[in-house]
Amino acid sequence: MAGTILVVEDDPTLLRAISRNLTAHGYVTRGATSVAAALAAIEDARPAVVVLDVALPDGSGWEVARALRGDGGANVAVIVMSALRPNQRLLGELGVTCVLEKPFPMESLLRLVEESMRRPAISRGANT
Repeated sequence: MAGTILVVEDDPTLLRAISRNLTAHGYVTRGATSVAAALAAIEDARPAVVVLDVALPDGSGWEVARALRGDGGANVAVIVMSALRPNQRLLGELGVTCVLEKPFPMESLLRLVEESMRRPAISRGANT
C-alpha cells in the first residue's frame, strides 16, 4: 500500500468501525481522537489520506486541515466527515478532497479512499 490512512474521529465506536473496514480492504490505518493526537500522527505517519471529523473535543478538524496544508501536506487527500454541510469557500481554501455527510454508508467512504489512493503519488503526497 502506498501510504497510511489517518482516521480522525472522537467517537470510539465509529473510529473502530472505519479503521476495521479500511484494514479489511488492505489499507494501513492509524487513528486519532483529538486535534492534538491528529497533529502528532500527521507528523509521525505522514499519511496519504486523512479521514477527518470536524467536531473534536479539543478543537476543530479545520485546525488539522490548516496545519496539514501549512506543513508540506498540500497534496494529502482530505476526506471530511460532518453532520453539517461545511462552507464551500472554506473547503476550497483548505483543499478538501470531498465531504461525507454523517451518517454515511461505509461503501461511500471506501470508494472515496480508493479513488484518493489511486491518484498519482505526486498529487497525493504518498509515502515513499
